[in-house]
Amino acid sequence: MRQIDDLDVLKVLTSRFRMKLFSVLFRIGPVTVSELARRMDADPGQVSYHLRQMQKHGLIEDVPELARDSRERWVRAAMVGWAVDTDSEAPEAAAVVRAWISQWVIDQFERLRDSQRTHMTLPEDWRGAGFGSSRHLRLTKDELAQLADQLNAVLEPWRELTKSRVESSETPPDTRPIFLFYHAFPEEP
Repeated sequence: MRQIDDLDVLKVLTSRFRMKLFSVLFRIGPVTVSELARRMDADPGQVSYHLRQMQKHGLIEDVPELARDSRERWVRAAMVGWAVDTDSEAPEAAAVVRAWISQWVIDQFERLRDSQRTHMTLPEDWRGAGFGSSRHLRLTKDELAQLADQLNAVLEPWRELTKSRVESSETPPDTRPIFLFYHAFPEEP
């Protein structure tokens, strides 16, 4: 996981198009720019422009060893995940963080909505595999921090397995990208 402290990196991800582009890149792994453009229903020139902006900040990287010729460009996400300090009090930093969080949350809920919309297109044995849950808890701030640590510890082996599969390109044939998100936050009593 990469800690993002540079506002310019975060600004790159406040673009709705780039956030979606990064999500697609992460989900499908190394891919050609033309295939990305097809999946994004966008012009390859537009996709290339945004990829260059993301590459300047280390968010994506080229994978030249996959290209069959000099015209074919392959790219992939350069990191498995990132963390952002959301407590900045500097006005510009706070505005950038708010813009990024807005895009991040929109991305998460659009992906959830899309999964519900396309649920019946999945193979039958995958239809019941997804899950969702919510809980209403009463915790202290220290207990909430402990809960976050425990959830992240549970997910770490699965993140490592995913990372090794992406890096080795050795994935069992029945493997699918899985998107997992959760939020835990204090509310007013």
